[in-house]
Amino acid sequence: MGERARVEWIGVTTMAAQFGFLRTSDWGVGYVGQVTITADVALNGWTLAFDAPFGIDSIWGADIVSQQGGRTLVRGTSWNATAPAGGSLSFGFTTAQAFGADPTGFILAGPAQEALPPPAPPSVSVADVVVSESGLFAVFTLTLSHAATSEVSVRFATAEGSARAGLDFTALSGGVTFAAGETGRQVRVALANDALIEQSESFGLRLTAATGASIADGSAVATVIDDDAPRIAVSDARRVEGNSGQAGMTFIISLDRAATSTVAVQYTTVDGTALAGADYTARSGTISFAAGQTQKTITVAILGDRLVEADETLLLRLSNPTRAVLADAEGTGTIVNNDLPKLSVHDALAVTEADPDAGAAGLVGVLSTRGGDIIDATGAAVKIAAVNWFGMEGTTFAPHGLHTRNWQDMMDQMKAVGFNAIRLPFSAQAVLDGGTPNGIDFHLNPDLAGLSPLQIMDAIIDYAGEIGLRIILDHHRSSAGNGPNGNGLWTEGAYTTARWIGMWEDLAARYAGNPTVIGADLSNEPHGASWSAWAGAAEAAGNAALAKNPDWLIFVEGVGEHAGQHYWWGGNLMGAEDRPVVLSAPDKLVYSAHDYPNSVYPQSFFSSPDFPANLPAIFDRMWGYLWHEGTAPVLVGEFGSRLTDPKDLAWAQQIVAYMSGDIDADGDKDVAGPGASFAYWSWNPNSGDTGGILADDWRTVLASKVALLDPILPDAAAPPRQAAFEVTLSEPVTAAVTVNWRTAPGTANATDYVHASGVLTFLPGQSSRTILVDLVADDLVEATENFRLELFSAQGATIGDGLGIGRILDDDAAAALRSGDWVL
Repeated sequence: MGERARVEWIGVTTMAAQFGFLRTSDWGVGYVGQVTITADVALNGWTLAFDAPFGIDSIWGADIVSQQGGRTLVRGTSWNATAPAGGSLSFGFTTAQAFGADPTGFILAGPAQEALPPPAPPSVSVADVVVSESGLFAVFTLTLSHAATSEVSVRFATAEGSARAGLDFTALSGGVTFAAGETGRQVRVALANDALIEQSESFGLRLTAATGASIADGSAVATVIDDDAPRIAVSDARRVEGNSGQAGMTFIISLDRAATSTVAVQYTTVDGTALAGADYTARSGTISFAAGQTQKTITVAILGDRLVEADETLLLRLSNPTRAVLADAEGTGTIVNNDLPKLSVHDALAVTEADPDAGAAGLVGVLSTRGGDIIDATGAAVKIAAVNWFGMEGTTFAPHGLHTRNWQDMMDQMKAVGFNAIRLPFSAQAVLDGGTPNGIDFHLNPDLAGLSPLQIMDAIIDYAGEIGLRIILDHHRSSAGNGPNGNGLWTEGAYTTARWIGMWEDLAARYAGNPTVIGADLSNEPHGASWSAWAGAAEAAGNAALAKNPDWLIFVEGVGEHAGQHYWWGGNLMGAEDRPVVLSAPDKLVYSAHDYPNSVYPQSFFSSPDFPANLPAIFDRMWGYLWHEGTAPVLVGEFGSRLTDPKDLAWAQQIVAYMSGDIDADGDKDVAGPGASFAYWSWNPNSGDTGGILADDWRTVLASKVALLDPILPDAAAPPRQAAFEVTLSEPVTAAVTVNWRTAPGTANATDYVHASGVLTFLPGQSSRTILVDLVADDLVEATENFRLELFSAQGATIGDGLGIGRILDDDAAAALRSGDWVL
């Protein structure tokens, strides 16, 4: 940053300017960059050349004129071409090339430059090095900023520091030559390996007299670490606290070899979650090893109590060694609590099984994929039929409509219309940094008063589980606001890629074991990215989430443009054909497309002479091929209209037919199964482009829209019957307690109940939680059956009774008997 330039470029005087560069997001295998130009003169059109030893995948605020030989030429777009003298403008780009370097060598000129200027000369740098005294050589690496087209040479010489030439290293001087195309060379300086116990020492390497390059960093330091002194380390320790009095926790301090004279080191205890005076007695001092000794101990007094609490830790920290070096300076002491409460699981009340609903499309248990289908825990192909309920992504930090209605009433109404899921948009700000929910009538919604955005999300998920709805979590944007991020990426400003991935890890862990949450729509409408950049980022976030919650589906939206073909933001999935998203669990990937009608934007194909017959081929090319060819499922994550434009009506009929499996809209079903999944935009009437399922009164369901969706809405399915296992703690706790659980077959197996597992958490003050296990309906005549629920691996408690029994009562024998009566 702060680079200024004024040079001659192909006979044209370039403009003096200051250039800044910032990586606004970095995901390891690529990054998002922003270039800022502050020119001394007014700009009315501009061209910029710079060195970029990487490929640019997508760019905004500028157009690429050419890229060759590591030199890139761009010019400002029509809307980003002017700036007053001293004013600034900027443009951004993405690169998916691993560890791409930053751009350098900026040259600014006027608007009409089409020829690529010659690359600026490279600069040479030398890096510091750290080496053990017995390593024989200190190897300095010299690097060119970019490859040159001809030889580059530079002189070097060593320089004494605390390390002395002739005693600690061999003085060296000379020259290094980089051949054309080379960017790295090495200088090896011999070290003297002595038997003296001494401190780390250092010497330097200086670069001078570069030819064909400038010197960017001409000074490096070699730090030589002495390996003759004994290495000192402290162990970790554990001790059960006891109910009263004191118990000794013993740390072992050791030398890796005996010394010939006294070795000493200072030590002190440091609070972790354990507090000095309450949980242990603080200690500090100096411990010495006589010649020949290699082990000492330090005992810390642990104070017993009868409090039910989590295990606690303290640290023993070493410092200031004499005649030794520190190899491991910190030991962790764990105070093992022996006053833990007991966990017990109680048998579930016997539940009578149900008969399957003919034609009903329920979502049972954990969802996965098989070819182009989403399947539930029974292996049946199912359809997600969701509706978008937006607002939590905005500055209200809560779904809209709560100013005039009760939130649970609206969710009941969604279920009654026929939806089986909600796509719930939210902002990263709401989840990571919180906010104050507003636009809510708390007289109508008293149970939401005082909740954070994340707690409102919890409440929606909990109630959805009670009434048989599922939730897709949709990262709609970074900071609170409307629509996708302005840069069309999954990250923006302070909400970096690292925070975005961490957010999904946290949400995945938060809802692990909760089948109500279907999974993660990783980022809404990443239209500013190339497909390759977005696919790599989606893999990083998707795999991170799956590591925390392997039950989730991962929804990956399309981009806006691929291979020169533009489509709806989030709707272009053409790139997945040649560059598919690859997750650690392939059966958890669902692609997601957005598709809209003429009234939202009059794209050229709406005016084609063969409209609307041209639409199925467009759906097919942009996203549908993945589904109907059986590559992967597709969820149409947004589509909707006010249905007032005649072209919208034609589009709506075509897309509904397509999603139902009639991909050529000829009235015959071409794809077997339940059809493509979807999330209609939107429930809210306050969507400016499309309106909603509800009228403006936030109460009346628009019959015309429901009639449009009727062919693709699944038949209502009765919620599965459930076995309820109560898990109790013998007494409430002051810190969280967790326990793993899983179902296991008895006389009942996977055809009778939905196998499930998870982690149950008791928050401070809680002493009872319930685990619900879905039963599978059947019409078989069979005896009463049973299965088990097992507790294991408790943290913060012990397991008293870890086995609960669930009994399934048959309801088909009596029906068979009644039917037999008719025969007799």
